[in-house]
Amino acid sequence: MKIEKINPRVITYKLVPDKTDKEYFSCMWARYIFDCDNGRLNINSDAGDYSYGWGHNEHEDFMHLMARINGSYLLNKISSQSIFNIRKSKIETIKNIESYEADYLEIEDQLDSICEKISEIDDCASEEMFFRDVESIVPGINFESVEIVKEYPSGAKIIVEWFERYVQPQIREEVKRGEFTGKN
Repeated sequence: MKIEKINPRVITYKLVPDKTDKEYFSCMWARYIFDCDNGRLNINSDAGDYSYGWGHNEHEDFMHLMARINGSYLLNKISSQSIFNIRKSKIETIKNIESYEADYLEIEDQLDSICEKISEIDDCASEEMFFRDVESIVPGINFESVEIVKEYPSGAKIIVEWFERYVQPQIREEVKRGEFTGKN
């Protein structure tokens, strides 16, 4: 067995807003840890922990990649749209009923009442409960017309916003100064 000690190239940026900063109440601290040898970004923060690995790339330094990615790309890599947004689900479901279901189910004369009942579904309802409630309000509705809108968690959105606003400009400046010249 051969054992080799490796001193990896790891770059960490630590962000801590002042108590007077508006960001302070959404996230009190964050650490962006770039493992350049393995092409992995780990983010530990008050708004959650996130991680994604792009893998080793011999043709581009990892920090050069981090300098050019955009926020929506990063958000999609570190998180998923998993948070049910009932308010948007109600709006989209009502639009679908007005556009597709009213004529088909012959409920045009009840449309105002139906839309009001859907609007009044409890804002704390789960996606399953929302779906069942809509089905009971509109018997025979096509299941595809019941819109379940999901969004990214707020913590992930904050972390990506901070990346774009604070970390990435710092990385870009360091790239311009030639601080990242190694191949990963």
